[in-house]
Amino acid sequence: MNKFEGERAIPIEEKLMPLSADIKLLGNLLGQIIQEQEGAAVFNLVEQVRHEAKTRRNGDESASARLRAIIQQTDLRGKHMLIKAFGNYLQLINIAEDQHRIRTLRRREMERGVSESIHAAIREWHSKGVDANTIRQILHKTRVRLVLTAHPSEAKRQEVLIKLRDIADMLQLMELQELLPREQRRVEDDILRRIEQLWLTRPTRAVRATVSDEVEYGLYFITNVIMSSVVDVYDGLQQALQFYYPDEEWTNLPPLLRFGAWMGGDRDGNPNVTPEVTLQTLARLRAAARQVYLVDIAYVRDRLTQDILEAPVSDALLARFPAADSQHSRYPGEIYRSVMNSIYQQLEADQYHTSQLLLDDLHLVAESLRQNKSIHSAEGTLGWLIRKVELFGLHLVPLDIREDSRLHRAAISEVFKHYGLVDDFANLPEDEKCALLTQEIRNNRPLFPVEPRFSEATNTIIATWRMIAEAHRRYGKDVIDCYIASMSQHVSDVLTMLLFAKEVGVADDLDLVPLFETVDDLQAAPQVMTALFENEQYAKHLQARRTADGLLRQQVMIGYSDSNKDGGYIASNWSLYQAQEALANVCQSRGVSVEFFHGRGGSIGRGGGPTNRAIRSQPPQSLHGSVKITEQGEVIAYRYSNAAIAYRHLNQVMHAALMTISEPPGRTVLPEWQEAMRFLSEMGREAYRGFVYETPGFLDYWQQSTPINELARMQIGSRPTKRKKGGFEAIRAIPWVFSWMQSRAIIPSWYGVGFALQQYCEQHPNGLQMLQRMYQNWMFFKSLIENVELDVLKADMGIAELYAELVVDESLRDKIFNQIKAEHQRACDYICMVTGYDALLDRLPVIKRSIERRNPYVDPLNFLQVELLRELRTTEPDSPEYENILREVLATISGIAAGMKTTG
Repeated sequence: MNKFEGERAIPIEEKLMPLSADIKLLGNLLGQIIQEQEGAAVFNLVEQVRHEAKTRRNGDESASARLRAIIQQTDLRGKHMLIKAFGNYLQLINIAEDQHRIRTLRRREMERGVSESIHAAIREWHSKGVDANTIRQILHKTRVRLVLTAHPSEAKRQEVLIKLRDIADMLQLMELQELLPREQRRVEDDILRRIEQLWLTRPTRAVRATVSDEVEYGLYFITNVIMSSVVDVYDGLQQALQFYYPDEEWTNLPPLLRFGAWMGGDRDGNPNVTPEVTLQTLARLRAAARQVYLVDIAYVRDRLTQDILEAPVSDALLARFPAADSQHSRYPGEIYRSVMNSIYQQLEADQYHTSQLLLDDLHLVAESLRQNKSIHSAEGTLGWLIRKVELFGLHLVPLDIREDSRLHRAAISEVFKHYGLVDDFANLPEDEKCALLTQEIRNNRPLFPVEPRFSEATNTIIATWRMIAEAHRRYGKDVIDCYIASMSQHVSDVLTMLLFAKEVGVADDLDLVPLFETVDDLQAAPQVMTALFENEQYAKHLQARRTADGLLRQQVMIGYSDSNKDGGYIASNWSLYQAQEALANVCQSRGVSVEFFHGRGGSIGRGGGPTNRAIRSQPPQSLHGSVKITEQGEVIAYRYSNAAIAYRHLNQVMHAALMTISEPPGRTVLPEWQEAMRFLSEMGREAYRGFVYETPGFLDYWQQSTPINELARMQIGSRPTKRKKGGFEAIRAIPWVFSWMQSRAIIPSWYGVGFALQQYCEQHPNGLQMLQRMYQNWMFFKSLIENVELDVLKADMGIAELYAELVVDESLRDKIFNQIKAEHQRACDYICMVTGYDALLDRLPVIKRSIERRNPYVDPLNFLQVELLRELRTTEPDSPEYENILREVLATISGIAAGMKTTG
């Protein structure tokens, strides 16, 4: 959950009374369904487990043994019922907490206005005397694109999400309207029906998600929530500007906020994302956009019933739609209605090749209305529709294409060898690689054969690039405007992309984006980009990609997941900070505007945390106006299931971007702070790598004490959990984090933090005072500490110890778990010393209470999962019982993810 900022001095219990009432209502309704569906015995079992879990949390040490005994004595069907009960209850708690957040935000907005909002940014500028022209310059520079990735860590099915959204809408209805008793009963009955449907719906997939499933998942949020929320954000911006600067014209706002997507375009490690699948995705996106607009156009059509005798129409509109004035029109005398019907029919028949053609027609209608007595009609729903089309077009969202640079390297090596240019390109020195690639970029002869007969991997690379050219021909250049090479390490990795792009004729129409992922790659990135900018052919590419303002620009993606898995939390964050700082300086020295693309995950261990705070904590020179940020996994559902939550999130993001871009240049970070971070980074990385990479038996401990192997069987994404080859390094960051989140140890987020803070305090005079000053005065360090603080509190050593018991080797179990427990305590102690609070998260009592509230309901799922894992691992894999137990293990994974509000 996000921070509730600026709370009045209201006692915490009084503040949470409406939330408690909502939870009680939903809990009672769930209890009713359990009794109706399963009988009193199951209901009593659930209550018994709940009582022992709460007793355990209240300090009764013997409750753990009683809870374990109950679960061990319960048969598989009984365990199934417990998993359903606690999993569904946690999802209902999440809905109630979202509703309480909305309630709180609405109260604040009515009383004094909401902070961290677009309105707050405009108000602050106005109070500081910022003039309208300066604001126009800031708005013109600001470009934020939030990119929805595929959902390999989203554990909920779309069918479940729909029902949860229905319940949320009903709760909000009861909140916003004063219902009659009979209306209240009807709404509660509707909630009861949804809970009944949830109870009888499988929470996890029966088969692994396909790429098409992932596309539909993204479309659900885009078409149901995101499109309208983005338009609402623009309306809010326009209203704020008109309120504080009423004498100015604010009609035509620049495209500050856009969305993008990876579903159907991200082929890195996913063999299921073929060129054909990407073209199918583009067609599906276009169809979805048309369907949304058809509904809106029909709505406008049936309301623009102005009679020609009362409201004339412009000559331009009649010239474009002469049949609308015909006596044979379906709507005689109602020309606006006839025109909208014609637009509807053309769009339905897919006759608008580009969104601009559709916009031209809609603008003609709006302008005619303005000229002829219908100003409000032009600015109402029609204006809202026009803005939606301007922002989302007929392509809905652009797709990014991502591929592993190592596959590019292998492909170009094979092609060069085929033509006799070089036998082993992959092993050439880097300068020779760059020279050969530059020579081939200059060369006008075709490189790809008409019918490639290379290896399957190389043929697929060629087909992918040719698919991009085909997509541009079919749908326009906006549908794919970015190609990302993951695991980029060298100049040649980017030049290979440029050669491929030139070969298919799209070099001038794509951003070619290196993705730097590991700590070492992040440190080398500035040198790579310096050499790249000095390459003559790449300089020509940048010239061709100049913006409409004449700016040279370069997009650079930085990866949070692999750098964290590689070096731990502090080293990853500091490497990312330094890389941005150095890359921004490199680009600035070459006259290039850098656009950072932040590959952030949902959890703290993968760069997660509040997006607005992440923007505000970047190096001062790193945000010149454009920024891209991924929205991954379960974060998509938590941020975009509810329109009010989505609106708040987008306001916070835009507030952060606007305020950061408008800050005056010259803001610097003290050298002693940077030196402290270098020390903390080195110590944190030393502790983390020493534990994860160098501790004998660590991999065995991890695989036995978490459900990592069972996660591979969970049908939550189309991408494999592991890259094709390799040991631990080949494991993807998402299952790495996901598995530790399930066991409640969560070590990817915090291991090494306590050690680093302790070493700094012990080795530096007044070290603690220095860290406290950094926390109070440096947004980067404040975010670093507060983000990790949340996961340190979520981590539970009592639960993690249950999972440790699954490790067969007792000495290995004790050795590693004791290290985890000691480092966790160290992190608790030193984080509190730095923040100045007695206990973790004392500064945010509402969020702390939320974690405390849900713990007794997550704990039983952990007890169940441990017992089921023990049974599973002693059952023959070929037996029918194995699959039955595995199904329940996977159900606990989904329930725990709901309780922790994060997966990977």
